[in-house]
Amino acid sequence: MGYRSIKTKIKSSLLVVWIRVFLSKWQETNQVAKNLCISGICKDPIKLKTHLTIAVHALEKGMSIGKARYGFGKAKALELLNGLEYFIEMGGGKVFVDECCTIIERYLEYNERNGADMLYIKEAFGSFCNKHNIRLTPYGGTIDINHSDIIKSEHSLFDIFSQSRYAIRDFGNVPIKKEFIEKALKLCERTPTACNRQSQRIHVYLNPQQKDKILSMQGGARGFDDDMQGAILVCSDLRCYDFFELNLPYVDGALYAMNLLYSLHFYDIATIPLTMGHKTKYTRKLMAEMGLPSNEVPVLLIGIGSFKKKWRVAQSHRKNWREYSEIVE
Repeated sequence: MGYRSIKTKIKSSLLVVWIRVFLSKWQETNQVAKNLCISGICKDPIKLKTHLTIAVHALEKGMSIGKARYGFGKAKALELLNGLEYFIEMGGGKVFVDECCTIIERYLEYNERNGADMLYIKEAFGSFCNKHNIRLTPYGGTIDINHSDIIKSEHSLFDIFSQSRYAIRDFGNVPIKKEFIEKALKLCERTPTACNRQSQRIHVYLNPQQKDKILSMQGGARGFDDDMQGAILVCSDLRCYDFFELNLPYVDGALYAMNLLYSLHFYDIATIPLTMGHKTKYTRKLMAEMGLPSNEVPVLLIGIGSFKKKWRVAQSHRKNWREYSEIVE
């Protein structure tokens, strides 16, 4: 590539790059618009299933918050039952409905056990279960975790270690050491990136005001963000990519973020991954508020803190790998 050639200067000019980006994204528009989960949601049970999964997981997450507001999510639970009814009418799978209903039952038990009036939701749920012959599963809701068990797993073989990490929504108050955060960042230095570009840009917020600001703007940790001792924002630098590689910043950033979650877990730091999937206008506002440069794109926010001796986590049942994997021989 001749960096001083007229051809290169023209190809790299802002106007030409803008046109190339526009045309590249325009070609993707039809595929994206056709296949996104919001497109044709009323006709496609797989797309509707995505929305129902998010809704039922919100109930599961609510039960794992340390300072939970008992009686939460009643409107969401009713909306979920209506959605499941429509899902069945569309020919959606019964196993998924059973799994969702198990979480709803645990949600009802959790709130009733803590004194909340759930009668109206319980009656609607009972009617739904009788109508569709619901068979509850042995998983769903929350499980109790002991810190002593986590400590044993943190330095175990990977098959044990990797299964012991959970998203935490009930943090302890023992101060975490900055030294361990730095060690976790050190451990991530060999995270792979496309063509070794090393585009990750990491912002660690340990200042309480800055931590509170970005968590408040992210919006997904309400009810338990006060107990976090810090937040780590994983970004990717757009200057490391070409016009046809606009998805790669998120791929590289996600690889780094998962590696960082494991590394923090290795050093006994409790974490929760928080999505940075916002509309462009809001993302720009967040970046301006946090003083982030325009050449960076936020990929993931990680809330950090210490573990309690015992806490609850959402079970978040995972599919069997055979359901989504194909081996071609």
